[in-house]
Amino acid sequence: MASRASSLTRGFIDELDGLRGIAILMVMVHRFWPRTGIGVAADVAGAGWIGVDLFFVISGFLIAGILLDTRDEPGYFRNFYARRALRIFPLYYVFVIGVFAAFWSNPGFRDGAGSPLWYLVHLGNVPEGLLDKPVPYWLAPVWSLAIEEQFYLTFPWLVRLVDRRRLTIVLVAMIGAAPVIRLVTMLAAPDHERVQYLFTLCRIDTIAIGCLLAVIVRSIDVERWRERAKLAAFVALPSVAVLAIASRLDRTSAFDRVFGYSIVAVGCASIVALVVLSRGSRVTAPLRFRPLMYLGKLCFGLYLLHRPADTLVSAAAARLGIERELWLLPAKLVVAVALATLSWHLLERPFLALKRRFATAQHPSADAAPAPRASWLLRVLGVSLVVAACGGTDPGARPDGGPDRDAAGQGDAPGDAAVASGRVLYLDGARHSPITPALADRWRAIATGEPAVFAKVGDSITASAEFLACFDGGVVDLGGHTDVAPTLAYFLAGDAGGDSPFARTSLAAVGGTTARDALAGNPSPFAQELTAIAPQLAIVMFGTNELRYGWTVDDAAIALWTLVDDSLARGVVPVMSTIPPNTGDASADARIPAFNRAVRAIAQGRQVPLVDLHRALEPLPQRGISSDGIHPSVSPTGGCNLTAGGLAYGYDVRNLLTLEALTRVRAALSGDAPDASAPARTGSGRTDDPFRGAMPLVDLADTRGGEEAIDHGCGATTGHAVVYRVVLAASRTLDVTVIAPPGRHADVQIIAGGRCEASGDARASATVSGTVDIVVEAQSPSDDGELLLVIDAR
Repeated sequence: MASRASSLTRGFIDELDGLRGIAILMVMVHRFWPRTGIGVAADVAGAGWIGVDLFFVISGFLIAGILLDTRDEPGYFRNFYARRALRIFPLYYVFVIGVFAAFWSNPGFRDGAGSPLWYLVHLGNVPEGLLDKPVPYWLAPVWSLAIEEQFYLTFPWLVRLVDRRRLTIVLVAMIGAAPVIRLVTMLAAPDHERVQYLFTLCRIDTIAIGCLLAVIVRSIDVERWRERAKLAAFVALPSVAVLAIASRLDRTSAFDRVFGYSIVAVGCASIVALVVLSRGSRVTAPLRFRPLMYLGKLCFGLYLLHRPADTLVSAAAARLGIERELWLLPAKLVVAVALATLSWHLLERPFLALKRRFATAQHPSADAAPAPRASWLLRVLGVSLVVAACGGTDPGARPDGGPDRDAAGQGDAPGDAAVASGRVLYLDGARHSPITPALADRWRAIATGEPAVFAKVGDSITASAEFLACFDGGVVDLGGHTDVAPTLAYFLAGDAGGDSPFARTSLAAVGGTTARDALAGNPSPFAQELTAIAPQLAIVMFGTNELRYGWTVDDAAIALWTLVDDSLARGVVPVMSTIPPNTGDASADARIPAFNRAVRAIAQGRQVPLVDLHRALEPLPQRGISSDGIHPSVSPTGGCNLTAGGLAYGYDVRNLLTLEALTRVRAALSGDAPDASAPARTGSGRTDDPFRGAMPLVDLADTRGGEEAIDHGCGATTGHAVVYRVVLAASRTLDVTVIAPPGRHADVQIIAGGRCEASGDARASATVSGTVDIVVEAQSPSDDGELLLVIDAR
């Protein structure tokens, strides 16, 4: 019996290298595929995170097998830990120490990464998994390595101390305990799904099931049971696929946070079992394809270095003006392979040669299969792209500028809108922002919640029963606006915590609050509301109280910007709104246009829907505001009177605007974009090809893709610069404002006729005419990143 088992597991299993090649391809395509895509290809790419789970199962199978085969040999512990260290430590520590050395001076990096000790002692899953820190982009992958190292620190002792029967019981207990632990942690921290994804005890079942597979093939008469075992594994796969498709493998849903990882673990174990049971056959011949095996051999280097490759190629593309993200995918794959190949030959392979000193009778060579040779053409192409991209790159951040959350719609969405050019413009004066097919595609890729559910998010102007609630049980008269009737019926049927979305009392719409209040606490009111009703959309309006409390435009914009990004990261598309006039406070009312331009900059920058409530209310009696000077007025018959008479009142107009916006967005999510085309931003943001726009110009700029700062006569900084151009027919005073997140600083320069007319820290004004360039410069490399830009003319 033992000999039969050993015949199945003896020597190097070529097919497992091919399977690892598939796993690392899944991970890289998942990372490199544009988050704006839709359709089957994008769905497959979005599921690429499963490649990490496949690694876990393969690793569990192979390493548990080594331990089982050598448990009675002298030097058991020494040989295992020495081989493990030689395989992992050289590249891992060079990478981690190099990243910290390069970016430690960046405050944002330090805040996200936390102490280097987390990574040096293989606790790299703690900062994000338990402390909820936004881990820097390049360091994000080390969470899975931390889980493996923590597991294999203790597992050899378990193998040595217990027999196979007891080991089987322990492994089954681990597999059963993991979903229980995930349930407990989800209930304890309902707003922090990363605990279940990154915490070792929550993911222990995936490694344990691989270990269990290694025990099984060494404990049964494999030849006798081979065909039955293959049939069982083959039958398990469709069942797993059905469960996966039914649950959509949405790591943010309650079901998948608890059971989704178990489904994936069983599926991956079934695949590994089929491959091992069929090794050497014609069926597994594709897994012995040499290029695929080569990727499997390089998988460790590819896993650590594919994000630097992403950054390098994205930076090179920005310099070359290449805007189609999908076109960059092959280049990113080539550069990742080139970097991993260099790592293999220069660093990993020399250390792996030392593993011969720790060979045993049952494990004579830890690396029996020589690495297939990569083509020289591949290496040359990869290295050439690296050299071309290196200048001006910020490897410490994601190329798209967003937070690094790789669940479906989790955090990738915000930065994806911040493309270098081609962004749809939200021109001043439009009732609704444009919705093109490209924007519709983007929102369909983001929205993961219940289709007929939206959340209300805001202050008392949103919390009022006159806003939308009157559509469910109040007096409703659509007047001539019958086009919104289907949308009204559609959302009335939605279940938002037992009520329709119109009638629900939102946890995130509370009188006297600000956007910062909505995000305060753990979980925050905003997170609680989204968790409670799982909406696709959120109707968002803040700013009135920020004005009343004396906030600066900068502080209000940063808080709202953060909320919008949080919404997108949670798979919810925010429908934003400008704020209404304030007839009770002339000084506050005078500041509202500046606030609303910042709102427009955020909406355009993130390419989310926007309605201009302020402009819609201006022509109404008393500008659509009630006698208190703050809240919209309301028709005597209530806020849902959409007749001509009712639309002389503020709340009634806001309700119609909101229904119109919901109608437009609903059509987009159904595949029918309301606008075939729209004005788009042109230019690349460089001195010789500035971004161009009409006044007042708003945007979300990103200096990371900009050029090196140039002295236009105002002086130059050490950071990168983005250039905008406007053409003024007559002399006007330009007021330029840049809003940066806390801790980051930018300079503004106004250049006319090749001469510096004005400059300043975050703000500048000058009276100019003709062709005018506005240069936005990060003051230092550590200040590079996203900035809100507002350019007004008077």
